Amino acid sequence: MLNLDITCLRSLVTVASFGGVRKAADALHLSQAAVSGHLRRLEGQLGFPVVARQGRNIAFTSRGEDVLREAYRLLGEHDDALRRLLGPDTGDLVVVSTEHATEPLLRAVAHVLSRDYPDRPVRFRFHRSARVREFVHDHAADVALGIGDLGHGTRHIADLPLAWAGPADRAPESGKIVAFTAPCAIRERILASETAAGRPPARECVDLLSLLAAVRTTGGITALPLSRDHEQGLRRIDALPPLPAIPLSLVTSDRLATRTRDDIAAALHETWRTYR
Repeated sequence: MLNLDITCLRSLVTVASFGGVRKAADALHLSQAAVSGHLRRLEGQLGFPVVARQGRNIAFTSRGEDVLREAYRLLGEHDDALRRLLGPDTGDLVVVSTEHATEPLLRAVAHVLSRDYPDRPVRFRFHRSARVREFVHDHAADVALGIGDLGHGTRHIADLPLAWAGPADRAPESGKIVAFTAPCAIRERILASETAAGRPPARECVDLLSLLAAVRTTGGITALPLSRDHEQGLRRIDALPPLPAIPLSLVTSDRLATRTRDDIAAALHETWRTYR
């Protein structure tokens, strides 16, 4: 009977979120060889390639994108089950983040947590902001990064500029709007824009991967934070009217030391100032 290794799935999701094996290895406190081994083991279990090398970069195969989507779901259910069985404190430090937080911001969080809690693994989970708010409400995350108001203790980190994007290999069709399903702050800005002109989306997607795939395959357009305008197969469209930025917010648990909480906020502010 085939069994998927949770450790391999966690490495896969971290590679996707951090944009490469080396950065994922740093975040997971593993060697690059270990993370690469996890990817190979997963491909061996499934019997088909999940990732493909493109120079120094890693891209996901079409079937690999399906695996990644399932990996998010399986890890979420696995971790929720552990929390129900063992309680919220499993020893790991949980960072839950929107998919739109940039890799430098996530590394800044990991650096502070690893400095102050060197014996506690840092575990990343990636969800849309509505789900991030649930983690905050349930006190199930040590650090939460999301869009807009995340509840009590929300700190504003940055305003993420939005840019229109379309397929890289053809002329985009502005009449085909691709957006996330509600609730979603980016969706609201898209639908309220002059470009959308009150039209409902032609395609609605539940996660970032399916949104990117829909733009590439349909020739439609969407809006993404500028940090995402380099996604493979997409190109930025500057000719369309601009969109208002979206606020990136932080919540830190009072389980963390006050200095740690303040240093995370300071590191994120400084990283954003340098990154942008």
